[in-house]
Amino acid sequence: MPRNRLGPLAVETKLGDHRSKSSVWRATHVQLGQTVAVKVFAAPFGGTPEARFAFASEWEVLKQIRHPAIARCYGGGIEKTDAYLAYELIDGPTLASELKHRSRLSWESVLDLAEVLTGAIASLHENEIVYGVLQPRKVLFAGLSPVLIDIRADRARSVYRTGRTATPHEMTFWSPELTQNISAFSLDSDLYSLGATLYTALTGRTVVSGKSVEEVRGNILFETPQNPASIVMDCPVWLDKLIMQMLEKDPNDRPHNAAAVSLALKEVRRRSMSRAGVAEHISHGFSPLNVNDQKERDEARILLGHGALEVGDDKTVAEPEWYDRAMILVLGLFVIASMLAYTLWPLNENQMKGRAEDLLATENRNALNQAKVSYLIPMLEKYPDGRHFDWAKEQLDRVELIQAEHVLKVKLKTNRPLTNEGERLYAEAYEFEKFGDVATALDHYHSMETLLADEDIYKPFVNLARKQIASIQEKGVEQGEAARIIQNKLDQAEQSLLNGNSIAARKICYSIVELYGNNGNVAPLVSRAQRLIADNGIQKQEPAE
Repeated sequence: MPRNRLGPLAVETKLGDHRSKSSVWRATHVQLGQTVAVKVFAAPFGGTPEARFAFASEWEVLKQIRHPAIARCYGGGIEKTDAYLAYELIDGPTLASELKHRSRLSWESVLDLAEVLTGAIASLHENEIVYGVLQPRKVLFAGLSPVLIDIRADRARSVYRTGRTATPHEMTFWSPELTQNISAFSLDSDLYSLGATLYTALTGRTVVSGKSVEEVRGNILFETPQNPASIVMDCPVWLDKLIMQMLEKDPNDRPHNAAAVSLALKEVRRRSMSRAGVAEHISHGFSPLNVNDQKERDEARILLGHGALEVGDDKTVAEPEWYDRAMILVLGLFVIASMLAYTLWPLNENQMKGRAEDLLATENRNALNQAKVSYLIPMLEKYPDGRHFDWAKEQLDRVELIQAEHVLKVKLKTNRPLTNEGERLYAEAYEFEKFGDVATALDHYHSMETLLADEDIYKPFVNLARKQIASIQEKGVEQGEAARIIQNKLDQAEQSLLNGNSIAARKICYSIVELYGNNGNVAPLVSRAQRLIADNGIQKQEPAE
């Protein structure tokens, strides 16, 4: 909670859709009487001199940004333990609150929104600024005009951040690369989050599903969203394709830059508003519009370059083209109806199994997730007594094991927090195995079977433990070798120090202390590792937030 005063600002009330979690306040500049929105960051001891200088440089950069769809930054300051940035105050609802009340926007409104936000993002990119994660709560409406708020010049590296944990809903706007490294903001990730925001505004749905942080994180990597045009029937195909291109998992498959998106949006508008599309239908008599006037039909054909239908003296119309014949139209409708029936007709158990097998054979994570969501889970729900139930259950367990293993490896590699007991116990056992103490690792894997086997939520991790047990037992295990292993590792650490490689020594020593700190049987060896750390000034390197 900030003080009543921050520099020249008198702080008033909180702003935002969820004010209990917000760090943005309404404030008034005492001398100028101007009302602003001020974002406050906790800064213990005010930060280092280097951090303070970087923050001051940032607000000077932000002050130079001028765009009608970007909330202006007036500057900032550091006041004891609080740092702050003052922005233009926009009195209006957020896109998030609008969607909460209206469910979704019309495609015309989304097209208007897309053109404005893309222009704002393009302006930031031209100034070498990456926005971060664009999402509906970051868009305010000043009247009917959308305005992008909360601009930062270096969101990823600045120490002045709110530190608020993202909710599962907010994570649905993350690009796949951000699930690997939350600081990996880029021009490409901006385009993805812009596409995700437009998708949600257009369909009323998030790009991926999930109720927990880990479920959403996995689905961002593996789940393919449903096309907007299949949800919103009047959505132009050109807008549909552009949004889906922005949501490609691979950054290289997205539009080249924001300027390219702007050009594509102009083409979407031109095609969507073109009279030629309607005229094409009218001229061939196949249109939902009720056009009975022959003159209007002729004008439509002239517009398209077909020429008017000739009418003889006997008032009979000339022979229609082959594609205008009733039989051809009937056959065309029959083919379309057959294709729709084939596509929409419910699959039987054998067909679902066949399609799942094709996807599972690829071993691609996206394909595995599609097999899981589209076929394996529906098979278990729809055919609980089916002949392939056991097969589907076995394959579902295998897919969930692969997904859990991948997510856990990413977490361990990037020092992300572990969120449940299954992850924690597996990571602990895996660290022993990686350290070389497979006997202790085996004991930990067996304990996972005992502790977690009865809870379905931990089933993927129990299966992972069983997989590692089988692997260790196949290779053979030497029991009671912890002391010898630690001794060998300490010898390696000392040799690394002699060679000037303190990084390798640090890893070994801290691994020993963390893994065996509570094991009284090897306490002397742990103490030796601790002395190596103290005697050689080895400091533990903490992961960056």
